[in-house]
Parts: sequence; C-alpha cells; structure tokens
Amino acid sequence: MHKIPSSIDIDNLYKVNLDYDGQRQMSDFLETIKYRDNSALRIWYNDIPECYDMHWHNTLEIIVPVENYYDVTINDDNYHIQPDEIFMIPPRALHSIVSPQSGARFVYLFDIDFLSKLNGYRSIMSLLNHPVYITSKSTPELYSEIYPYFIDMKNDYFSNQDYCDFLIYSSLLRVFSSLGRHHIEQLDINESSLVGKKQEYVNKFLNIVEYIDLHYSENLNLENIAASCGFSKFHFSRLFKQYTGFTFCDYLNYRRISHAEELLISQGCPITEVAFQSGFASISTFNRLFKQIKGCSPTEYRSHNCYGL
Repeated sequence: MHKIPSSIDIDNLYKVNLDYDGQRQMSDFLETIKYRDNSALRIWYNDIPECYDMHWHNTLEIIVPVENYYDVTINDDNYHIQPDEIFMIPPRALHSIVSPQSGARFVYLFDIDFLSKLNGYRSIMSLLNHPVYITSKSTPELYSEIYPYFIDMKNDYFSNQDYCDFLIYSSLLRVFSSLGRHHIEQLDINESSLVGKKQEYVNKFLNIVEYIDLHYSENLNLENIAASCGFSKFHFSRLFKQYTGFTFCDYLNYRRISHAEELLISQGCPITEVAFQSGFASISTFNRLFKQIKGCSPTEYRSHNCYGL
C-alpha cells in the first residue's frame, strides 16, 4: 500500500485549499476550474469516493493515485490507473472519472495556455492532444525521470511558500521537456533510407505541424502537404500519425475546432462565419465535428462561455 510521505501533514493537504468553496462550476458538460487565489494552478489531495460524469475543461489535468485505483474514460477509451502511475488528461478532452469506495490520489490542474509563446509549445501540445499514460512498466526510463518532478510540485504547493507557482511550473516544464525527448527517441524510423535522419525528419514534421497550425483555415489537403515534403501520401500519413498521434485529417479538424472555440468566445460573429473562418466549407460538417469533439453545439458552447464564465 502506498502512503503519503511522512514529511507532509495530511491535515495541511486540505488547509492549503480552503479558499475553494466546495462547489464545482458546471454548465452542462463544461467545468470552469477554480484555481487557487491569484494563481493559475491547483493541486488536490483527494480521498473522497466521488465520481464525476462526462465533462471537460480548458485545464490540463494530471492524476497520480496514491492508494487504490482511479478509472478514467476519454472518447470511449477506459483507463484503469494504479497507484503511482501518471495519467494526463488533455485540455478540452471530454472525460468521466470513477473513484473506488476507498483510496486517495493527487490531482494536478494547470492552465497552460499562457505557455503558447514558448518555442516548442506546439510540439508539446501535439503530444498532449491525446491522453498520456506513464507507468514504471510501460516506459521505465521516462517514468523514473519525471516522477520526482511530481513529488517536487506536490511538496512545493503544499508548503505554500513564496514563489511556489514558479517552482511548480518549472517542474512542469521539465516534465514537458522529458516527454518531448522521449517521443523523439521512440520514433520508429528504421527504413534503410532513413537511418541517421531521425532528427531531420523530426524537424520536418515540426515544421509541418507549425504550418498546419498557421494555415488551418485554408484549403489544406493530404496530397498537397505530402507532396510538398517529398512523400507519398501513404508514407506521409504513417509518419504523421507516428509523430502526432493523429491522422492528418483528425489533426487538421482539431486545430480548426480549437480556433472556432476562440472565435465563439471572443467575437460575436454568426456561427456560419465562425465555421468559414476556421476552415470549414460546410456548416453541417462544422456542427457535427464540434458536437463530436466538444460534446455540445457551437451555440451552446458560446452561451456557456459568455455568461458567467
């Protein structure tokens, strides 16, 4: 059985978060995370046997069970997370959580949108576009490298010392750096023609992802993008999925929907105009994909985010 380190007072694990009023701020599927006062993060010690129905938020959520398991469902995929395993739920991912009748876990909640100005942010976000599940068995070297950072983040948060947010985000950035390096090392570029060109291909796909991120509203198609890189569309598709975890079409739709979210919140233009500005030629396709990815219609999303959020 895994125990909280003796250096941490369990009573203090709750006192640090006393600013929280105990009420989740929900609007249908959307949850607005209440960060600690004057902060952009919150870390919970949670031993309450409470389940959470399908919901999403703009926050990166990381779960590390301490005692007993924690079950998470994302896009119909089920994850049974064991003590000391690390599970990252991407921002804006629709998910539900089932807790056992006894147990405890640490839940890390981060606003990472403000990191978008940093070089390499898009590359890291391509890894966080889908759940990240790290265990000592599946990726032992990566796990050994990043697990101490979660201990540091937890200890810094509950010590409530000056500058603890800086220390915590410093550790989080180290986690992201480790994820990026591990991903590059694991790329399966073994064909004889590609041996010794791993970094070249990584750089090429970094540029491709950046190009899509900048031109998603245009009429992009798989054949033209692949040809511009000197690949057949089949070879390109395989490498793109390997690098990003997405098919080309799925990633393009993800970026378009992300831009549509921003327009729906920040501007009052009609839904049709939001669809066209985001790169969708068909309003029906836009509505269908938005509902599929976000769990609500564009109109509902705008209403939830523009009133009281």
